[in-house]
Amino acid sequence: MKNKWVRVGILVLLCLFAAGTIFMVRPSLRTKGFFVFFRAWHSHWPLARGAQLADRLVPIFEPFVPVWVRVEPGVTMLLDPYDAVSRYILGFGEWEPKTWHALEQHVPAGGTFVDVGAHIGWYSLKAAKVVGPKGRVIAVEPNHETLLRLRDNIRASGASAVIVVAPVACYDSETTLTFYAAHRSNTGASSLSSANASGAGPVAASYQVRTRRLDDIVREAGVTRVDAVKIDVEGAEYLVLKGAVETLDRYRPVVSVELTDHTLKSMGSSAEEVMAFMRAHGYAPTQHEESNVVFVPVAAP
Repeated sequence: MKNKWVRVGILVLLCLFAAGTIFMVRPSLRTKGFFVFFRAWHSHWPLARGAQLADRLVPIFEPFVPVWVRVEPGVTMLLDPYDAVSRYILGFGEWEPKTWHALEQHVPAGGTFVDVGAHIGWYSLKAAKVVGPKGRVIAVEPNHETLLRLRDNIRASGASAVIVVAPVACYDSETTLTFYAAHRSNTGASSLSSANASGAGPVAASYQVRTRRLDDIVREAGVTRVDAVKIDVEGAEYLVLKGAVETLDRYRPVVSVELTDHTLKSMGSSAEEVMAFMRAHGYAPTQHEESNVVFVPVAAP
């Protein structure tokens, strides 16, 4: 009981310290100060009452600005507090930890990780640490603005020698399609489907992007193995898989696929169709983490 109240006292002092950052001239310091406080509060507050205090204080500290953060050794990112994925990383120091853990177990030093829908690079940067200087990460991302952020995060994390960026959309053929960049509040919702991209608000922009088969991207990267693949492309997952048959059948990687039925249906497929496709190629679902299903090879294709 004594330790609980000691923690309460420390957090209250931290709250007062964070409140002081409201008056800081530099918005970046105010932003960082708030999220340091936010993370500590959610990690250590010991009582049911008051657990959401940090969330309620957000309007007092706003406006926030994008800030550079060393999230962990080897992962430095420019994070926008008004963008869903960045905000979560700022607040909790991670993103989809269960999915990452499920994949990480299958990625050795010197291995290859493929990140389809790399967004700002969370999975790619984590994987770069695991595969090391002799490994390779292939990060596929078509969103123009997000691509700039991804490249900056790779450079800031010292991972340029390990991560290869493919600035295209994965698809089942090589062509040109319209890409819809989602609202700032959730840029991760950007999609080849306007309906999927508009879920978080009005589409920010639309433009033509080149599409490529993942098989071709992997072949041109010159890798001799593929250990794990993460696919999160807001409804185009089945189309990505159709363009990755050679990679699946030859390398037998573990595959994480975001399966959200309504986004898949917006692009003419379904979670059931993805499941059937993976079974046909000798894969079985082993875990359902966050909104992702992790498939492992169990039989010859």
